[in-house]
Amino acid sequence: MTVNIELENAEDFPFIKELLEKLKGVKSVSVQEDEEFYEDGTPKWFIERLADYADRLEEKDMISEEEFFKYVDDQICRLNSQK
Repeated sequence: MTVNIELENAEDFPFIKELLEKLKGVKSVSVQEDEEFYEDGTPKWFIERLADYADRLEEKDMISEEEFFKYVDDQICRLNSQK
């Protein structure tokens, strides 16, 4: 059985979660907030996490455009040689 609970006061969630987890047979308690989307359907949380990741990247983590296309060409050749 799946139960959905809608809370107006998010501060009550820790108490409710603790209470539910004490019940016998409860497998998981999770939060699903109302998601916001961009016009193209992309969730806003995804873009935010992607931006956070991009902010953490350093020069040593990246390759040049030339290296990228060389890698792609090598992989295409490798896949074509398997035919």
